[in-house]
Formats: sequence, structure tokens, C-alpha cells
Amino acid sequence: YTQITSNHSVKFQSFCNEFYKITKFNNSILEQNQEEKISKKKFEKARKKIIGKSIKKERFEFKFCSLKSYIDMYEEPKICILKIFFPTLDSSNEFKIPKDFKIQKELHHDLNSKHIVLYGFEYQKFDIEKCFKIIEKNQNFSLDFPNYINAYDGFRIFLFYLFKKLKFYWTLSLERKDKQSLCEFLFCSRSLYIVLSSMNTILDKNLSNILALKF
Repeated sequence: YTQITSNHSVKFQSFCNEFYKITKFNNSILEQNQEEKISKKKFEKARKKIIGKSIKKERFEFKFCSLKSYIDMYEEPKICILKIFFPTLDSSNEFKIPKDFKIQKELHHDLNSKHIVLYGFEYQKFDIEKCFKIIEKNQNFSLDFPNYINAYDGFRIFLFYLFKKLKFYWTLSLERKDKQSLCEFLFCSRSLYIVLSSMNTILDKNLSNILALKF
């Protein structure tokens, strides 16, 4: 992935010595993809802007209960994800897992490559330092926290993200000296000010002091 936002994402894939750029547009129901075949040179150039680490997986397509499906087998973390495609929203709501399969745990968030890149896997310990390193390297994505992250870690990551955005647009405005970069810098400044000025109303004083020291 080189770009991740709430509305769309951009990722690059290699498969059997062929290379692709895939832009995915998201909404609550449908996923729409734009796929473009690219050269190896363009693929390697995009790799320099990678968010997090690249993901290695094998995909197997088949029919599950007469529905188009596939399983993604990830090399790291060691998990498999079954994805089923339904013709309508009603058919997805009416679908029942066959009795031969047992649900061990329900996940109330999207478990996909984007979340694995940004936050890791739920059954593993959440690695906040990994998030800091991703943000340090690249701020070209929107934060979209999984529901299993605790509020304290989420707030630290959010502050660090705003600070790096502020620093990025400050440097950019000095280099370009254009109105757009300055406006982005002012927007980040205001966002950070609002968050910091609200800390004592969101958190108690002792927790605010601990957070300030760790941040």
C-alpha cells in the first residue's frame, strides 16, 4: 500500500512476474477496483513509498455454498481469511454458515490487508511502536483505528500523527511558498491546538500528565 484513506486506497501487487496498480474505492456495501498493469520499474519506484511492510499471501478461488469465494493465506501473520461474494445485500444477511463449520470468535471490524499493514492482527499484541515507525516514514494515509485498540494508545498515535502532519506541511510551505501548503499547515496547527486544549476535559489530570511525558 502507498495510500490509505477512508474513501480509497492504492496498492501494488506482483503476481507471476506481472505487476499491477490497484485503486480501491470503498463504501459500506460495495468495493470498486480500478486495476492497471504496470512495468516492474514503476512497481519498484512505488515500493519506496510503501506504508508499513509488504504482505505476502497465496489466494485460492473456489465455490463455497455455490457462491464465488476465495481464501487468502498470509505468510505473516499466520492466518487464513475466507471471503464470500453475495449477489445482493439481502442474500448476505440471510446467509448461514454450514453446520460443519464452527464460529470460534466474531470480529466486529474489517480484517483485511489494510488493517494488518497498519495495526497488525487482533490476536497478537498491539505494537504501538510499529505504528509510530509507519507514521514517521509516511503520513499519506488516514487513521482508521480497529476497535480492539485501547483509547490511551489510540490517543498517543493520534497526537503523533497530527504532529508529523504539522511538521510535514511546515517544511512543505517553506519549500514551495504557496497558499495551499500554508493552508494545510494552518489546518494541522488548529487541529493539534484543539486536541491539546481539550485534554483535561477528555482525560483526568494525572493521565494527561503521563500522556504528555510519554508523548
